[in-house]
Amino acid sequence: MRFLFPAERRWRRSHHDAAAEQPTTSLQTIQHTGRADWTLMNAIHDALRRDLDQLIHSTASRAATRARWIVFRDQLQFHFAAEHAAMWPQVRAKLAGELHGQALLDAMEDERRLIGPLQAVTDDAFTMDTDPERLRQLLTRLLTRLTSHLAHEEAEALPLIGQIMSEGELGGIARAIRGGHSVRHAAATVPWALAGASPDVRTEVLRQLPAPTRLVYQRIWLPRHTRNTPPP
Repeated sequence: MRFLFPAERRWRRSHHDAAAEQPTTSLQTIQHTGRADWTLMNAIHDALRRDLDQLIHSTASRAATRARWIVFRDQLQFHFAAEHAAMWPQVRAKLAGELHGQALLDAMEDERRLIGPLQAVTDDAFTMDTDPERLRQLLTRLLTRLTSHLAHEEAEALPLIGQIMSEGELGGIARAIRGGHSVRHAAATVPWALAGASPDVRTEVLRQLPAPTRLVYQRIWLPRHTRNTPPP
């Protein structure tokens, strides 16, 4: 049987209780056509999991490993901040009075709160040149918590968000997570997220970018990312 984190157990209990009390939910009145494209979101999630796994098994020098950690840490912080700015508050407002959806959002928030302190402790361990075995333990714990959260978000939150948000709102989420109005963030996030993606995923994500941005990606962003990324 799969282990459930406390936040997930609370959500499941709340979901069960709410279902017993409300056989008909208000989601039926706010549901859209479900045409959300989460290709970029999933690529970012895959890149976060990829980076942590590589950090755990890295045989590179301590300096190179720390450089890769800093990239991961900054991308994780930016991703959570972008979601908080462009997605979660708007989704919560849409689901006002809808018990199932609000319980799910509470679970998402609880899970993110568990990840933050563990990421901070791991960052301190890199800064203080902690013993490699202790560092691997911290990275493994972080991977476990982050993987659980991302899987929960992908399986339940993103499908729900795709149902209730408009096409314009979904487009705003996509813009935010790839860098928003910051060229610097986009230049770092897009090639990083696509570095280990399949050709199909890479093609789909790039298709969503304006033609000039695709050209900049090919000629500037990708070569720079390749040059500056330390080996695993």
